[in-house]
Amino acid sequence: MISVIVFVAMKIRSTFALLLLSAVFLAVSIISGCAGKVIMSDDALRIRNTVDMIDRIKELYEQHDEGMLSLFSSEYLSESGIKDAISRDMRRFGSISLSIFIDRIEVDKDLVNVSVHWKGSWANGDKTVKDGGSAVFIIVSGDGLKVSDIKGDSPFGRTGSEGR
Repeated sequence: MISVIVFVAMKIRSTFALLLLSAVFLAVSIISGCAGKVIMSDDALRIRNTVDMIDRIKELYEQHDEGMLSLFSSEYLSESGIKDAISRDMRRFGSISLSIFIDRIEVDKDLVNVSVHWKGSWANGDKTVKDGGSAVFIIVSGDGLKVSDIKGDSPFGRTGSEGR
């Protein structure tokens, strides 16, 4: 391809023609280098699925959909009391708005640790509670992804935490 450009440039002594041929060569090189299917590693897929799951939990919580509980492990739901706290939030607050920002994701075998910071508002009539914090979501990737624990300030189950 380079020899063709040199040969044509020798025949056409115009600077414009040389620049045009160089641009065509560059474009062909870039296009041919970008072609192909992207293959993601297992860890990259797990990270993408984890981010999607956290977004899904947030959306379901804001929509007052207790289906979000299916994204938590049954052990965590029974031991932590989070199930009852989430249900109370959904009954008590007419409007829930939550922003979750992922700071770091660590993948280790079947565990994914997701460090987040968050801010939210919980409103019922004229009263609005605003809060924020940092937490680590511990997610097990066995039979699907499930939150097995939340360390730190959980954004879920805010009923009773208004005094903070």
